[in-house]
Amino acid sequence: MAKHFRNAWLFTKSIYLSSEKAVIGNVLQHTEDTYEQAKLRLIFDYLFFYILLLFPVMLLAMISQNEVNMILIPCMVTALSVCLYLLRRGIAARVVGLVTSCCTLLIPIFSSFLNNQDLSPRYAIVWSMSILLAYITVNIRTSLVLCSILCVYLCTVAYIKINGITIYVSPGYSDAFQLMSNPITVILYMLFLIRALGQYYRNIISMEQQRTMEKQKQHLSLINQNLTKQFLLVKGFSRSGKAAFIKGELELLEACFTEIEKQCGSAISYLNEAQED
Repeated sequence: MAKHFRNAWLFTKSIYLSSEKAVIGNVLQHTEDTYEQAKLRLIFDYLFFYILLLFPVMLLAMISQNEVNMILIPCMVTALSVCLYLLRRGIAARVVGLVTSCCTLLIPIFSSFLNNQDLSPRYAIVWSMSILLAYITVNIRTSLVLCSILCVYLCTVAYIKINGITIYVSPGYSDAFQLMSNPITVILYMLFLIRALGQYYRNIISMEQQRTMEKQKQHLSLINQNLTKQFLLVKGFSRSGKAAFIKGELELLEACFTEIEKQCGSAISYLNEAQED
């Protein structure tokens, strides 16, 4: 059994790496901003794993014969696939992030509303993820707008439930099946949340480390150039001083010693500045 899981994971990983290269490989090469690269990777991870997540959710919908979800899930897959296409075309991360956030907020709201206004954790996690995605990839104003939309929906559901208003309920929907399937869907959504956001912050840390190392290399290269220059000057003054000593030109010899001392002082200053940095 463990071998089958390992093979399945390796197969999924190979698909993921190939898809990442095909979708955002060229875009990443032409994007110098490390933060923009991290956002592109986040959006790709979000889309890729969300699409994978929808397959078991679709299976549960087919088992329960939930007609609404059986219609909305293919719509969601189509919308997310379009977002992948936009990424591949090099559309800005904030635009794709906005479209993705809206799709993953509004479509689940329709699903929730038509499934007896279901507010179970599976929907709450998806809504939270869509708002967080908007906050990271677009801006805080957009995330607040999405929060407002969600708040309006929750207020509407509260009004409907309190007043006992009868709304269309999807055939195949049952509270019992939703309660039994909640553990499966919630753990899937939590794994999705951990993978998407966890990998995003790992990418941020990794890119910051690479940028820091690059800055250190540039700084060390500059110090090396300056020290090489100082040592070449010291070498030149040393030769001139030697020649002046042989000829008995004491004034020139003293001037060479003065310059050598000056250049050594400059070299020591460079080293001290490097240690402080």
